[in-house]
Amino acid sequence: MMEQDRLGLVHVYTGNGKGKTTASLGLSLRAIGHGFRVYMAQFLKGGFYTGEFVASQNILKNLDITQFGKACLKLKKQMRIRPGKPPIFVREDNVCGDCRFCFLPEDDEMLKIKEAFRQAKKAAMKGDYDMVILDEINVVLHKGLLPMQEALDLIKDKHPETELVFTGRNAPKEIRDVADYVSEVHEIKHPWQQGIQARKGIEY
Repeated sequence: MMEQDRLGLVHVYTGNGKGKTTASLGLSLRAIGHGFRVYMAQFLKGGFYTGEFVASQNILKNLDITQFGKACLKLKKQMRIRPGKPPIFVREDNVCGDCRFCFLPEDDEMLKIKEAFRQAKKAAMKGDYDMVILDEINVVLHKGLLPMQEALDLIKDKHPETELVFTGRNAPKEIRDVADYVSEVHEIKHPWQQGIQARKGIEY
């Protein structure tokens, strides 16, 4: 009989409010605290300047993040090389948040989506990671950019002890139905309604 701590359950964070990726990162931090290894594949996101990516490169040794989105058109990543240590990625300015273009899927992102899913599937099935997060996969599935059956097969065939996390708004019913946890974040108020753009350390 499998230990209760090693059930490998499936989580879904969805809804139109802020906090879905943030919730999955909170879960990953808790897991890392217990010595777990976590892999996050970020679909449709290409901002290497995000706080979670920088932290994974420099602080959280058991958190591996790979981004498979279009690089930001306005922001450049600046990499500082430190001898014998991982590189540090930092932002060069503070204008992110007014276009959101890096989150919009296009035809040329289909190959990146397929590669992101391939990497996430490999991580989830091999058993090298205790938790695998597919960030924004719900958006990908909702828009029909990845066959639903591939996601359902991943849930069915993943390593039995690997915890699987799906994030993104508009989680399809098929995914909700097979998940063990489903949490929906509702937007009641948001600073963007007052013209406040995305802020470093809060939205990214």
